[in-house]
Amino acid sequence: MKKSIVGGLILLALIVLITPGIVGHLAERSVNRQVEWAVDENRELEITATGFERGWFSSAGRHRVEFAATPAGRELRDVLGFGDAGAGPALIIDTELDHGIVPVASMRREQGSLRPGLGRAESRLSYEAPDGSVTELPGVVYTNIGLSGAVSSRYSAAPGSAGNVTWGVADVKVDSDARAHRLEIDSRLDSIEFRSGDDLFTAGELRFVGDMTDTPHDFYVGDVDVAVGSVARVVSGVQLRFGPMTLHSDSELDDGRVASNFAIDMRVEDMPGVGEVSWQLRGSLGGLDAAALGRVINGLDESRDEDDPALMFSTIERDLKVLIAGGLSADIGQLDVTLPQGTLATDLAVTVDDTDPDTFAWTGLLLSTEARANLRIPAPLFEYIASMYPDARSMIALGFLVRNGDDYELAAEYRQGLLTINGAPMPIPLPSM
Repeated sequence: MKKSIVGGLILLALIVLITPGIVGHLAERSVNRQVEWAVDENRELEITATGFERGWFSSAGRHRVEFAATPAGRELRDVLGFGDAGAGPALIIDTELDHGIVPVASMRREQGSLRPGLGRAESRLSYEAPDGSVTELPGVVYTNIGLSGAVSSRYSAAPGSAGNVTWGVADVKVDSDARAHRLEIDSRLDSIEFRSGDDLFTAGELRFVGDMTDTPHDFYVGDVDVAVGSVARVVSGVQLRFGPMTLHSDSELDDGRVASNFAIDMRVEDMPGVGEVSWQLRGSLGGLDAAALGRVINGLDESRDEDDPALMFSTIERDLKVLIAGGLSADIGQLDVTLPQGTLATDLAVTVDDTDPDTFAWTGLLLSTEARANLRIPAPLFEYIASMYPDARSMIALGFLVRNGDDYELAAEYRQGLLTINGAPMPIPLPSM
């Protein structure tokens, strides 16, 4: 019995003292794998390791996140107001990693734990401005690296301010697995405010939740939920405010086909000259050829810096033909726009039959497509629209809108080159094929 106890103690000592150096190498490889995955998934950003010092029980490293020298990176830089010229800015991530199957070194830290894994890390963030000045950002990122190499990180920050930026409580949890190509995100930010002179931007109750898996075709499927409580912009005393806004999307890959559902709800509190306006959208896509869709997405991504739309289209045309020839369905079950005068309600469904991709022609798409659409406009809303756009009344004269009680309605169907509107056929001339 005593020998077994002594043997157990020796084994425990070996785990505590010997394995950290070995596991440290594995932990470094896991971190590098996650960084490489992040770089592959972001054409807009560039992540570089500027140093990594590996010790026996602990290691330290630094990474820089900057705009990539790509069209996508320059576009994002310009959208955020940094322009094309000059260096920076950069997000600097300084990380201290305690490694070992039993990371005893982590116990000296605030959220240390002996939970088995490849390591536990603390990361602190800094912002390097284009002028070279560096500002430490609030909060700490705590990371666990599991035995399989999967990474779980959590960032929390208390309310605070820096310069012209003020923020509320922030909490971000990210689980990533480079091997499984799975990414889970659960984040919230209570509020954020940017002020520049008489220009004020505020946003509150921001939430993003996602569970996504990368497919072999270079796009993700899974569930995404986005919520924004309110967004307001005040310029020279004039305010535009919208919210709440919610977005939900779920998608899946099944037998080489992609199907997705989506929903968007948004409200503008006081649109100038109109009043309160809200949108509700519900829809789905189905039957998309996953391989062709991936090639189309990559083609669009690679050619989006093209100034000529014709050149962009030529880049993806072949794959787009394969995608459409494979057949698909699109269903907008609800598209409602509500104004003070009433709700404009629309639904739309389109089905494209599969055809031979080798003989597919754009003209043949008219014969392989079926569609239907319905529109309902309350009379007060139609009168309001016609008061601003008098030509709208021609829709009644042409028979596109018919009065039904208190509403104007349109019911349209399309099949085999024949368009029917409110029961009246309208043949569409088909070009020779």
